[in-house]
Amino acid sequence: MYKLAQIDDHKSVINLLDKEASKSITSVLQSSLSQKQINALLDNAPICIKVLDLDCNLKYMSPAGVKLLNIDDITSFYGQPYPFSFYPQSFRENMTKSLNKAQKTNEIVEQEANVVDFKGNELRFHSIIIPVECESDQNESILVISIESPLSNEADVKLSKLKNLQENIGEQSIKEQANQKINISFMTKVENIVLANMNDNNFDVNALAEKLFMSRSTLQRRLKKETGLSAAIFIRQKRLFKADEFIQSKVHKTLAETAYAVGFKHLGYFSTLYKKYKLTT
Repeated sequence: MYKLAQIDDHKSVINLLDKEASKSITSVLQSSLSQKQINALLDNAPICIKVLDLDCNLKYMSPAGVKLLNIDDITSFYGQPYPFSFYPQSFRENMTKSLNKAQKTNEIVEQEANVVDFKGNELRFHSIIIPVECESDQNESILVISIESPLSNEADVKLSKLKNLQENIGEQSIKEQANQKINISFMTKVENIVLANMNDNNFDVNALAEKLFMSRSTLQRRLKKETGLSAAIFIRQKRLFKADEFIQSKVHKTLAETAYAVGFKHLGYFSTLYKKYKLTT
């Protein structure tokens, strides 16, 4: 059986691609390009190649994928569940369904959807999910090849819909639709930034405002309008929500590990807040 732990260079990835996915393409690559050129292609083309084990834990990501997702240290994600926690909830749900379908049907599954990188910037990926078999015809790993797609296609569709609405219900309603779109985009970015930084116990309202390129007062005003919560309470609620996910999934062995993972410095304080959180949810 091919051991995923051995996937530590470009040649191994090409071999795995050739084993199950698009064999004609990889054979052309190998016959017409040098190994150095193949390495450059994997490093610089907008292609994010991921190898997962059968529990969907990440075993490998191509350098090009790491760069696209703005991840500083990909090794910290190895052995962790995919899709990543900083992705939007809707994408995580759809990707999980696609991964399960690929394993269950042993067929290639495709999907296209918007994601965000580690810093909260929006991207759009077309993903191909391929179950890879060993010599005994049993699945041994999952290959996910994601190619960046332009965001403009979806934007053009939305613009066309807005123009149709303008003809039917007037300019004022269009402005309301546009404002709603802006608000949704703002909240998505806020939530993703908080999720990506919650393990940092120094991450606070000032840090969030800085990453959003706005003043603290502007952030407070917009969050209060959208959620009814102050920025500090919003961040705290997101930490507690994530802690509850960790606890329910038994990700950590101790409560202290969970507390530290979501940015709480003191276990006693975390325990008090978490008990109150559970009483209100």
